[in-house]
Amino acid sequence: MGPSTDWDEIKRLAADFQKAQLSSTSQRLSERNCIEIVSKLLELKLIEVIFTSDGKEYLTPQHLIREITDELYVRGGRVNIVDLAKELSVDLNQININVTDIIKGKDVQLISGYLISNSYIEKIAREINEKLQLQGQISVDELTLQYDLPADFLQQSVLEAYLNEIIIGKQDPSEPRTFYTEEYITRTKAKIRGAVMGLLKPTQISIIIGQCNVAERLFMMLFDQLNAPGVLTGRSASALYVPSCYTKAQNEWVMSFWKQNNYLEYDALQRLGISDPKGYIKKVIQEEDITFLSSCILGSQIKQQIESALEECIASKTYLDVVSLLPSVLSDKDIENVLEILLKNNTKSTVLFDNTVFSHHFVENLKQDCMPIAQSKAEAVVKSGKFQQFYLEKQIAKTELLHIQTDHKTEKREERRRKATSGKGGGGTQGRETKTKAVKKHPRSKQVVHESDSEEDVSSKKATAQLEIISLEDVVNIIKKTLENEGLEDLVHQIAEYLQGTLNEAALIIAKDLAAKLLQNTNQNKKQTHSSAQDKINVLINDIKLYEKGLKLFPVDQQAAFIKYLLKTFGADILGEFCKYAANQSNISVQVDVLSAEQRNKIINDLPEEYKKPLRALNATLLDTLDPFYQAVDVCLSECGMILKKVNKKEDKSLILNHREKLISELESCDDPALVLHLAVLAIFTILHQNMLHASGRQVPSIICFLKTQLKDEDYLKLHHYHELVTKFLVAPEEEKSALEEDLKDNLPVIKKLVFEVKKYK
Repeated sequence: MGPSTDWDEIKRLAADFQKAQLSSTSQRLSERNCIEIVSKLLELKLIEVIFTSDGKEYLTPQHLIREITDELYVRGGRVNIVDLAKELSVDLNQININVTDIIKGKDVQLISGYLISNSYIEKIAREINEKLQLQGQISVDELTLQYDLPADFLQQSVLEAYLNEIIIGKQDPSEPRTFYTEEYITRTKAKIRGAVMGLLKPTQISIIIGQCNVAERLFMMLFDQLNAPGVLTGRSASALYVPSCYTKAQNEWVMSFWKQNNYLEYDALQRLGISDPKGYIKKVIQEEDITFLSSCILGSQIKQQIESALEECIASKTYLDVVSLLPSVLSDKDIENVLEILLKNNTKSTVLFDNTVFSHHFVENLKQDCMPIAQSKAEAVVKSGKFQQFYLEKQIAKTELLHIQTDHKTEKREERRRKATSGKGGGGTQGRETKTKAVKKHPRSKQVVHESDSEEDVSSKKATAQLEIISLEDVVNIIKKTLENEGLEDLVHQIAEYLQGTLNEAALIIAKDLAAKLLQNTNQNKKQTHSSAQDKINVLINDIKLYEKGLKLFPVDQQAAFIKYLLKTFGADILGEFCKYAANQSNISVQVDVLSAEQRNKIINDLPEEYKKPLRALNATLLDTLDPFYQAVDVCLSECGMILKKVNKKEDKSLILNHREKLISELESCDDPALVLHLAVLAIFTILHQNMLHASGRQVPSIICFLKTQLKDEDYLKLHHYHELVTKFLVAPEEEKSALEEDLKDNLPVIKKLVFEVKKYK
């Protein structure tokens, strides 16, 4: 069948259908026939219709679209597609299919299951504007709940799309979902300004925000634009707003208190609202000499006041209660720190008890008050024999301790030797090494060690023990009255403990001296024993030999004068020691330590023949040379049962060095021009030649001439010039001496300095 035939048939059927509809009831088609006809047309795909949900009606897609559009209009521009399906009795799928065609245009949108027209969007934009103008601010979140629409849609398609057209306001740059009106911003600024202007003390930002009923974020943004009379301590609600008037008053109070009292307490600053007192102080008080303590800071005025009081305390030989000069807020630790700083340079002149500083003189006076009882108790302990017994036991304990330590060392040495010999075999094992089996130590060996250790501990304790002559109670009884009169009764025991140790040591020294004197008295008052006399004579002979080395550096014709002076002094001293020893051995009383020539001759004449002959021979050599003198000394030593010790070159070097330092020390403390020259010349000689020289003042010119070739020209001229001044001064008449004396005093430091310059030659 061709296309034209089909179309003709369609026209025929349509005509029949129309005719049937216009005809009377007897000529109309039945419902069943209609269904069959429509089904046939659908089968042939000649028509396109949509069934209703009940199946009783048909709709064309164009009609459905028109009904949907009409329904959207009737409902004000917004309709739910589910409600549309129910209202039009059409399947939801058919609605969805046709909605796609509707939203292809720009006038209608499908948002979250709703068909929304542009007119509806403009309508809610006007409503939002009214609400914004009324409230001053509005947020997208709030509108989402009100209109049940997505936040992004409301923000982009409504608020931002119609901003400054329908919606008159501003979008928050830091929070895009919030919108304000200019009037709201101005009003909020005024509220914040009024709130902060009325504040007189630091206030939490959250309180200000609550009073102003404004968002924290908006508060922070607007505060920066206000130029408010104050600052924020942070950018959170927990931070504080500090008014400038409060800061000013705070600074004024701090500076006023500081100027009046010269200290600041950290707790007081924290009560003022200053969270970091130390940082605040460093910022406010920059150029002051301040001391940071644990509870406060101190200024230089308080320290100067204490230093002045301390100087006065030392000068007046009294004591100082430092606490009375310090602020009452200082803790004990702070007081200790202050005292440590202030007493750093006065440790030798002060003594600290608790917080009271005593001058050394004050404490020394207390000690002197106790010295009589120390003397009397020392005498009593010596008289009773208790000290001698204690001293003897101490010496025995030291000897025992030395023996025990020596025995231990010997035992260990023997044990190591036994192990070494037993560890290696001899011929019995064909010379091969044999290993010894490790043997477990027997408990008895440990017991022996413990016993020996205990013996050593006992001996050590006895050797280091101290005899208590003056007790703590004795010291307390003496110083108590003095301290109570000064109102220092609380420190009696502390000071007594401090003094008791030194007083007991002083009493021990006194007791030792008394015991020694007692021992001397019991030995018929012999002042010199065999060994001490021998040691003294050995020292003197060794000194003569050292001086002999020095004088032999001079020309032969000048040596005689030095030898003569050496024998006159040191030779006479050696003869005096022999005389005192022989007198003691012969029970002849000698009342003086240094004997004159007449006293020596008298003693020699009174001595038995065994001592008289060698000592007379020695006395005769004092006017001779050194060789006869040495020979005579040897004879005297033999007669007295003494020996001459060998020379130790190392000790000689040490003696020369000590002699040089002694000369320099005497030179530094000397102010007599002639003696300064004498000491300087001897010191320079010793420095340059590493030898000692014994010379009189008359020999100074010859020594200067001898040193000429070894000194720098300028140094020699200084020495020579000073010698000329000394010579002139000694021979000058009285009226000229004053001018020369001034000249000598002016040149005195030059000569002293010259010795140190010569030391640098080496």
